Amino acid sequence: MVTHVRTVTYEDVPTVMELITLILNEFGLSFGAGSETDEAVRGLPDSYAAIGGAFWVAELGGRIVGTAGVAPLADTPSTFELRKMYLHGSARGTGLGSRLYGEALGFAKARGARRLVLDTTHEMLDAIRFYERKGFVRDDTQIRGRRCSRGYVLELSATERALGAREK
Repeated sequence: MVTHVRTVTYEDVPTVMELITLILNEFGLSFGAGSETDEAVRGLPDSYAAIGGAFWVAELGGRIVGTAGVAPLADTPSTFELRKMYLHGSARGTGLGSRLYGEALGFAKARGARRLVLDTTHEMLDAIRFYERKGFVRDDTQIRGRRCSRGYVLELSATERALGAREK
């Protein structure tokens, strides 16, 4: 099946919201209800562009099956937050998660990121294993989301930052 990762469009927003809702429901969680990052999904792609970030979707056979966003933290612009990294069960293990992550990481490095942070919930064991394989280290001071119970950080080396700047 053909896979593709691309920047989100206005037309994608309803499908992205449905996908995120579906995945959150797998873990007994709900979309919206006062979540700042969920509200930003409703305003894609402008909401991420306005804060210096970007958002991507992954397609499998022409169907959106994954999402990822990244944006600098307002109070620490050299720290970027990986947000809304979700993959439908049918697409897990296909490499699309790594491709989405690669887009987000490349974007952040090209803009001078020194570190990436994220938060998630302890129920998302596959996601946690994915982040740890990518080098993220648990740091619960990074928890920002109301439904999150774990925080992670990835320190980017000077070499990684230099390579990212050349990709810009």
